[in-house]
Amino acid sequence: MDREESVEVAPRGTYRQIADDLRVRISSGSLAAGAMVPSELTIAEERSVSRGTVRSALALLVDEGLIEVVPGQGRRVVGKAGPGAPTTAWERVAEVLRQRLASGEVSPSTPLPSEADLVAEFDVSRNTVRRAYRQLVDDGLVVIRHGAGAFPAPR
Repeated sequence: MDREESVEVAPRGTYRQIADDLRVRISSGSLAAGAMVPSELTIAEERSVSRGTVRSALALLVDEGLIEVVPGQGRRVVGKAGPGAPTTAWERVAEVLRQRLASGEVSPSTPLPSEADLVAEFDVSRNTVRRAYRQLVDDGLVVIRHGAGAFPAPR
């Protein structure tokens, strides 16, 4: 970093504003019970603050019992998700792809969206998309053709 570049510092109490915003999203159902909370990095980029500021906001919500830490996954809104409701990012991606397949939106000869397209659409990592596709392959809904992409499995 050049010495002339300035680093913007968030005003005091910004973490409380972030926590308040997340509380509103939880109480309105925008972040439903069982849903994963956006990552520290995602919130930090949205709010133009440091991850430490976001971490402080999330710690408040953990202390209040509104969210919980799920090792290896992130933070989740406390409470039971509806039956069969996806709770992880890869489950959400897989569910949307399942719906597209069930609706006939994708023809058997048309490839499903690429990993890169899904990464951009859902704002998730490539590994998350790969996990979703792996589940759909295991469920017999998708066939992966090396070098060509993912396609609906023949019925």
